[in-house]
Amino acid sequence: MTAAPVVSAASSVEVFGRFRVRAVGGGPLKGARLFRSCELVGIDAREASVLVDVLGIRAVYDIRNQWEVAAHAEPCLVGAKTVSLEPSTQRRRKDASKRLVAGVIGAYGAPEERMCANYRRYVREYPLIGTALRAIAAEGASALVHCVNGKDRTGVLCAALMRAAGAHPDDVMVDYLATNAANADRIESEVAELGASMTDTELAILRSFLEARPAYLRAFFAEVDAVFGSFERYVAEGLRLTSAQCERLASMLARA
Repeated sequence: MTAAPVVSAASSVEVFGRFRVRAVGGGPLKGARLFRSCELVGIDAREASVLVDVLGIRAVYDIRNQWEVAAHAEPCLVGAKTVSLEPSTQRRRKDASKRLVAGVIGAYGAPEERMCANYRRYVREYPLIGTALRAIAAEGASALVHCVNGKDRTGVLCAALMRAAGAHPDDVMVDYLATNAANADRIESEVAELGASMTDTELAILRSFLEARPAYLRAFFAEVDAVFGSFERYVAEGLRLTSAQCERLASMLARA
């Protein structure tokens, strides 16, 4: 596959606004064609104008499930189409206020254990990753992808996109982990709100849910290898991307 001229691991990451909009692969927003963010609930006209008129976004790929969309509907952006890609899984997102609390959170096992299991599950339960990447390649227009927090599902999809486009694994990991800096204030706010009565062990588990960690993305790619034998086979058989589509994604990661 053609190597993508993506932003290197040393590059800075520019983030726009409360929705944490940033370029896939890092670097400045100007000149980028692929973007990621958290959900766009409550977006106002000025913010929408920046996304459409300044950044040139023409398609928004919403990968939240039906319950998340129903709970927090977001307006369509004038000048950009919204594509809702619901996961094939019927798992319902649990209310964090009920599960991430003192006396309950410990049931989720050691820190990172549950999240690694979730990332392994994405390999089988999220064919929408391939659906989204094929659509992005076919359209060839500037696009934004988001779930709720822009961390796990969005992180995996963007990591798969970058790898399929030929990006170096180190740069893929850097892009994934940049979510922690983008979401730093939100992470600390949730720790303060949910962790007030927690033990040190429970706090460690809580942070493992809120942060992007190397172990999670490694778990995803390890499961890809276990199920498909190699990432190349995952691209061809799991994501069902052709060489031409991978080259198109690589060209979209290149800066204008």
